[in-house]
Amino acid sequence: MACPSLLEVLVSVAQLPDSGPDIYASEGPLIQQPVGEDAFGGSILGQAVSAVNSTVPSGFDIYSAQSSFLRPIKANQAVAYHVDRIADGRTSCTRIVRATQGGGPCLFVSIMAFQKPRTADGSTAFADPKPDVGGRTPADLPRQGFEQIGFQIGQEDKLARLGVRAEEPFDWRLLPLQPGRDPSQPRTCGFVRASATTPLTHSAAVSMASLALLSDQSLFELSLFANWNSAPDKWRRLAMTISLNSRISFHVSTAKLDEWMVCDSGISWGANGRLSTNQRFWSHETGELLMTCSQDAVISRQESAL
Repeated sequence: MACPSLLEVLVSVAQLPDSGPDIYASEGPLIQQPVGEDAFGGSILGQAVSAVNSTVPSGFDIYSAQSSFLRPIKANQAVAYHVDRIADGRTSCTRIVRATQGGGPCLFVSIMAFQKPRTADGSTAFADPKPDVGGRTPADLPRQGFEQIGFQIGQEDKLARLGVRAEEPFDWRLLPLQPGRDPSQPRTCGFVRASATTPLTHSAAVSMASLALLSDQSLFELSLFANWNSAPDKWRRLAMTISLNSRISFHVSTAKLDEWMVCDSGISWGANGRLSTNQRFWSHETGELLMTCSQDAVISRQESAL
């Protein structure tokens, strides 16, 4: 049997038959935040999508996930995902998933919507165009990743038994940061793809769960670390700390994770200790818009630059 990819392991869940038909547990490790013992929100999003997808009839694809992070989730403890089958229709269905640890209170909740793929019906088709990358290609840019912002993937022994290395799940190639006058309005752009894939990684279930994991990786923070010397001091004093919510729209269920995507990320609002961020992902080859996502987060201002 071929070894799974790291992404397959990170988003994997297993049913808990003794706890109910629609309760799943985290099977893969949770990525840990740089400080403390809390899990990276993208880990929870990816595994939640996997759990919910297991309750949806064949032929339905996820198209939206609206999530709230209610309490911190510990990276070194298993997570239980409780799925409620809210609605099942002929062409669409809806689920609510709640995450708990150790039988405690709800830590995370999400409403996820699925629909059957539709054939072209003559209606208008349009999308935001892929940003101009100035003729640059991923080969022109150095690689950046989790290690530069301190994220950790634990359970190396378990990964080793599966034949998987605890490496970067995604290969980021970022364009140089373009400083502006307002620290609450930076925009960054870069290329990204999965570091390693297998045929199973390309299934719609694993691809969508992996994109959910990717949606929570902050391109703004990565850009600062990749371009630290050129970043204005006032930008470096901003530190995102806690995700409050996440809104994801999946536009294409056949996204190929081993092909380069272009990601555009920005901060649309910052005040009162909070930020609103947004990201969009396109196929670099075709220009097709694959996913849009936004998030609100609590931020802190550091007393001195890092």
